[in-house]
Amino acid sequence: MKVLIAEDSPVVRRGLQNFLEKWGYQPVETTNGKEAWQALMADPTIRLAILDWNLPEITGMQVCHQLRKKRLTPYVYVIIFSGRTSTEEQIAALEHGADDYLAKPAKPSLLKARLAVGRRLIEQLPG
Repeated sequence: MKVLIAEDSPVVRRGLQNFLEKWGYQPVETTNGKEAWQALMADPTIRLAILDWNLPEITGMQVCHQLRKKRLTPYVYVIIFSGRTSTEEQIAALEHGADDYLAKPAKPSLLKARLAVGRRLIEQLPG
């Protein structure tokens, strides 16, 4: 299953890529929100997305909000992956359409478990 990584930090992006490949996912890497949006629009086989909140050009939150407004089929499960840790910010992400929120730094096992939840939900949806 393809997973979009939208992360501007090369170190974090590389770490995510390595873990995703190890866990059997196919990572699609982008470095800013504009690239993330273009990748999502161009490739309907991307079903999971890990979006950093603070992306250049278009934020991860804006990408998520646009994605929900567009109501893409098939559904894309979105995890906001951010250094923002306040409860209010996490609620805002969920209210803007994120399916999950993971604060940086996160243990790889927690990310793996949350991706598994997303995968399980995606596999139960039609299309």
